[in-house]
This record gives sequence, C-alpha cells and structure tokens, in this order.
Amino acid sequence: MNLDLITSATETAETFFNHYNAQDVPSMIALFEPGGVIEYVPFALSGPVEEIGPGSWGVLINAFPDLRNKVHSIRQSADNRFAFVDVNILGTQQKEAFGVASKGKAYDLRHFFIFELNEDRKIVHVTSFWDNADWFRQLGKTDLS
Repeated sequence: MNLDLITSATETAETFFNHYNAQDVPSMIALFEPGGVIEYVPFALSGPVEEIGPGSWGVLINAFPDLRNKVHSIRQSADNRFAFVDVNILGTQQKEAFGVASKGKAYDLRHFFIFELNEDRKIVHVTSFWDNADWFRQLGKTDLS
C-alpha cells in the first residue's frame, strides 16, 4: 500500500500486520515516525523502532520462519489517533530465541496492540501486551527464571 494513501488509524494497523505476515521488517519500520517507540510490556522492552524493530522482529522471523498473525479486530479512536488491535501471533520455533531453546514447538498466542499515530498516520508509539508465561509454556520452556 502506498503510505501516502493511508487515511485512518485502522489502515495503518492493517498495513502493519500485512507487512508482519510478509515478514517485511523494513516496511513495518517505514510505517513509524523516525524515532517512534516500541514498548513490549511483557519483555520490559522499550525503545526506538530503529533499534527494537529489527532486534525483535528479525529475531522472531529467524527463529520462527513461518511467523504470522491473525487479526481478530481493529478499532480506532474517534479522533483517528489510536488503533486497538486484537491479534494472534503464531509460528513454529526452529532456532533459539529470547532465551528459549528450540524444541520444534509451535505457539499461537493472543496479543493486544495499541498504536498511537500522528496526523500523517505514522506510528509514534506502539504498546503490546501478551501472556509471556503462556508463550514460554507453549514453546516448552518450563523454567521461568
């Protein structure tokens, strides 16, 4: 999608998750305002998209080559500045990632994303939540220390 044609928070979120399914990290990053912030609450990880994006999404794609998502719903605020996304992210682990050794197990985990956008529909901040203990359990990591 031509980024100049995005007119709503919903379209920005849809485009982000389409790029996520395509495993196109540069296009995901291009949806952000320079210096836009990613905040992954369960990992206590927060920082600029230019640092956090490639480091998190790239590691996930490398470890889960079939990484994909299924969007359940996208809602936007009345002022078109926020998108709220209910999505499952899933894949089968092939390599170690985030301290989880690969056992060849698959996961399918519900996530909630909040996208904050500027007037140009660029992402300035995204916050994501999921149940990290359930993710570890699905991948066979039973020691959470």
